[in-house]
Amino acid sequence: MTQDIARSAPSRVPKISERIANQIADKILGGDIEVGDRLPTEKEMVAEYGVARTSVREALRLLESRGLVTIRAGIGGGPVACRPQFEALGNTMKLFLQLEGANLSDVIDTRLTLEPVVAQLATPRITEEQLDDLQSALDTMRTRPDDYDNFIEKNALFHTIIYTASGNPVLRILMETLLLLVRDAEPSRHPEVTRIAAVEAQQLVLNAMRSRNASAAGDAMEAFVHDTAKYYRKRLAHIISEPVHWQL
Repeated sequence: MTQDIARSAPSRVPKISERIANQIADKILGGDIEVGDRLPTEKEMVAEYGVARTSVREALRLLESRGLVTIRAGIGGGPVACRPQFEALGNTMKLFLQLEGANLSDVIDTRLTLEPVVAQLATPRITEEQLDDLQSALDTMRTRPDDYDNFIEKNALFHTIIYTASGNPVLRILMETLLLLVRDAEPSRHPEVTRIAAVEAQQLVLNAMRSRNASAAGDAMEAFVHDTAKYYRKRLAHIISEPVHWQL
């Protein structure tokens, strides 16, 4: 009886502002409005949608909170279409992880489980251009070992290319978010010797992928992330078991 009532209960009718926000979001996500394009002014949207200015403003606030619009101040400003960033997703994930009592060790374990799988999926799909980009990232890290910012950038790029090559956008989004969560927890810079060792371990992953040996690529990635996890558990021992902490 209860289930019948639940099934027959009418769904919530979206507010006017939500309907406007959905229409604008569809245009941005569908490519009708490109990232960087200015949206119509509030006055123009009031006329276009036939609603009150307050509804338009609320719609824009909703879009801004989702990372689809940024409001530029000053002359020539106004709402501008933008692309949501993984940092926003990572921050939202932190909120739910904290609610569930998850800690950094849980995040690391998840990467430890999934990274080899992603590498195996990517190996038969990765293009020669992507393989060359992986090698370029490693070469840059190898030849500039004292450039920490370059290491962080190219290391993230190395993983992102593999995530993309897996052909699974859900895995790519999840893995990039997990990568950010671990990076955000790092209290200080990695020693140069650790960075060099990471590059050489990643080279083994790339060599296996270039040979189109999915099993070997998975094994090499598993060895790499296992050593990385061991390093993090020692380096972050003071916070590894603490709940993930969400902040604005």
